[in-house]
Amino acid sequence: MATFQEIKGSCFCGANQFAITEPAVDTHHCHCSICRRLQGAAFVTLSIFPKSGFGWTKGGDLQRFSSSDQVHRNRCKNCGSPLTINLDALPDLVAISRACIDPAADTGHPDETLRHAFWPDRVPWLELNDNVRKAAGFDK
Repeated sequence: MATFQEIKGSCFCGANQFAITEPAVDTHHCHCSICRRLQGAAFVTLSIFPKSGFGWTKGGDLQRFSSSDQVHRNRCKNCGSPLTINLDALPDLVAISRACIDPAADTGHPDETLRHAFWPDRVPWLELNDNVRKAAGFDK
């Protein structure tokens, strides 16, 4: 079994930095309308990690926004970078925007969970022929 290499990341301005010491349990490209609008993008790639392996190494004083009564999003107060998502239904896990992970430290994602979530909700002009599974919802 391979040893997990620590992953580091930060917001755009560097005021908030984090380290991850446990592998992701899930990675998906989310096409839901909420993620699209809050990210300003056609979709966002999220990885979900155990909270026990996630920690702020700098900062951590974030602006919290609840996009629903169950989903809480955290952004840098300074630059506005979307960093983490906490879900009430998954209290021991934290979702991280993969774009905030340092590319030099990014160890990839678990291929068995990679999928396009909320595929029917994608923007109509997006066509992908990437052979990645397309799911109707969040379902694995």
